[in-house]
Parts: sequence; C-alpha cells; structure tokens
Amino acid sequence: MSRFAEQIGPGKATVALKSDTSVFGQALEAALKGWGYAVVTDQKTDSGTRVIPLAYVILAVDGQVLARLSTNTVELGRAYTVTVNGATPASALSLMRRG
Repeated sequence: MSRFAEQIGPGKATVALKSDTSVFGQALEAALKGWGYAVVTDQKTDSGTRVIPLAYVILAVDGQVLARLSTNTVELGRAYTVTVNGATPASALSLMRRG
C-alpha cells in the first residue's frame, strides 16, 4: 500500500472500490482506510470530492499469485508466493503510469 500511496498521495482523495466480500477485497479496503483514504463502495460521493476508481485482479499463475491494482493513471503489480502464514513477495514491484 505504501507504493500505491506514493503514486496518488495518501489521504488526498476518495477511493471508489467495488464492494467485495473476498478476503483480499476486505483486506484491501481495510488497508486503504488504514492509510487514511476514504473508501466508497456504492460510487456515491459529494460533488467536488476527488474520486479515484480502483480495480484489482488476483490471478494464480505457475504456483504463485499475481496481484494487480489499477487506477486511471497508475497500475501496480507484483507476484507473491502464498504459504499458510500469508503471502511473500516473489517479484519486484511493477509500476506503469498512464498519461
């Protein structure tokens, strides 16, 4: 989350996240709130509020899990090895900026 915060600025916008009951979706929402972001899941905000739509994808590939976060301006991705104790980064962070 710190790399995401570096790209969009911590607490400077409301993040629009599709409501999700998955473990990752709930953990992502909690992490965003922990970093000071307001999070909306119903896509409704006050007019004038800066809203950043956030999407994510989790894919199982060759025994690892690829996690990718995307906004209109930036995409972050990383592969993880999953164990019974959690997930450990298995690759460098991939960062792509969109103009």
